Amino acid sequence: MRNSSKKAGELDCIQFPEYSLFMRTCRDGLSAIYPFKSRSSPDFHGWKFSPGWPPSYQAFGRMRSLLAIQDAIRLKPTRVLEVAAGGGGLAASLTKVGCSVVVNDLLEEQITGAIKEYCTGDTIKVVGGNMFDLSPIQLCKFDLVIACEVIEHVAHPEDLLNHLKKFLKPEGRILLTTPNGAHFRNNLPTYSEISDFDELESYQFKPDADGHLFLFTPQELSKLAETVGLQIEQISVWGTPMLSGHFGFRFMAGRFLTRAAYKTELLVQHMRSSKRERLCVALSAILRLP
Repeated sequence: MRNSSKKAGELDCIQFPEYSLFMRTCRDGLSAIYPFKSRSSPDFHGWKFSPGWPPSYQAFGRMRSLLAIQDAIRLKPTRVLEVAAGGGGLAASLTKVGCSVVVNDLLEEQITGAIKEYCTGDTIKVVGGNMFDLSPIQLCKFDLVIACEVIEHVAHPEDLLNHLKKFLKPEGRILLTTPNGAHFRNNLPTYSEISDFDELESYQFKPDADGHLFLFTPQELSKLAETVGLQIEQISVWGTPMLSGHFGFRFMAGRFLTRAAYKTELLVQHMRSSKRERLCVALSAILRLP
């Protein structure tokens, strides 16, 4: 367990997955890590089976999936709840390694159809609807609660964290991922710059980039966690333009840059926290009860 005396926003270094695994996801899509039944599943956007070479959003998304699986498995959970589960690939991967997984999504029919594409889909429990309507009485408690790319869509993020922690066992964790508000290309307000959160309520829960209400810096997320009675166990940033394709790098995308993009990520993790915050587009955190 990490030292709970970490200063607010002090960054951890990421342990990236092996280069060979990242290379496979860039070449073969998320089928390199998600347990699909077959290659006959619809792949309209090319995420499942098609290549996506860095620098690009496609390569960035593959690394994000790799890191989420890696972080979740490292925590060795037995029971997992994933809210706003999207395509269900993370849940399917955790079920494959023996976890009991419950997924939630506003679009119940969509997530139910999505998990049928996986070999482990039959063992995943689906609970549809608004996450705030769920209760631990209904679902019991979990070793791990996952909310990937969710908090930036919620008008009252303190309510979200207070709600999610109700589902934690005493030694449970919350795994969050969200865009990094300290990134040099961020044009949205950050959490501390919002004066009236109530005005944002009608815009929340939209499933695309326009639904981002505001972003968090590492310091803001750390302080919010402390406010709601959670401790930061790990907080990190990653995703340089050499991987994500920001700042025009996407026009250079190609297989020949895969190793360079990977090594750039490793190099940046050794920079000072202030420089990492400015360069990296992604923020991830693991929270726990005191």
